Amino acid sequence: MVATRPENRLLQELSQVDRGVFNKLVRELEPFPLQTGLMLGHPRAVTDYSYFIESGIVSLVASTRSGSSVEVALVGREGVAGIADALGNQPLPYGLVVQLPGLAYRVPKLVIREHILSCSALHELLMDYSQRVMHQLAQSALCNRFHTSVQRLARWLLLTAGKADTIRFELTHEFVAQMVGAPRPVVSESLAALRDKGIIDYRRGVLTIKNSRKLWTVSCECAEVMSRASNGHAFVSEPNGPPFSSGPRGRMRRTATARS
Repeated sequence: MVATRPENRLLQELSQVDRGVFNKLVRELEPFPLQTGLMLGHPRAVTDYSYFIESGIVSLVASTRSGSSVEVALVGREGVAGIADALGNQPLPYGLVVQLPGLAYRVPKLVIREHILSCSALHELLMDYSQRVMHQLAQSALCNRFHTSVQRLARWLLLTAGKADTIRFELTHEFVAQMVGAPRPVVSESLAALRDKGIIDYRRGVLTIKNSRKLWTVSCECAEVMSRASNGHAFVSEPNGPPFSSGPRGRMRRTATARS
């Protein structure tokens, strides 16, 4: 059963602007557990479903034919994964990979199209969200070209922490290398640099953000730009404390898992 008050921001907004369509749509939604590493969509392929994220994070990952990959955008409970080809019926240029475990509500893309045709409010919400994803894609391209691996790592940690409401991650160097688009030795050096500055702690595969304000200073401007593009606001932080969302839920403390 879909929660009567979902955490997904798009569903929340739809319930406020068109309760009738919201009630129809939720009857078509299916709870779908998100497991780390699960592929929800493959590059250059058309997906069958769209996924409204309740908790956890899905990464949009671009890949080369040789297998190299880099994250180009994030989807949390503010959005929906796999909406691009539902709107245009074109193959995705990226893969959809579960980065942090959680829950989504999936719906066949044909159902989404039917409701879009009958509900201008839903159409506007999804078009607005798609534009925000494009902003993320553009900023990722700039960031990956001009900023250092330490800056990109700091940006990735800030965005992921803000979306997942957590300061602790279970992850591997290989996974981080895929997300920030850097070789594993470079990522190891970047993690060590942040740890030596007292910004993070990393041991036994668990990373903890110890000082989010310093992490903001190390990161490039892309952290704030992409945060605002994705959520309509920047994530804020307490002095020497963890980042949290300025949205209604505020901060939560829990450990999230991310493995390649």
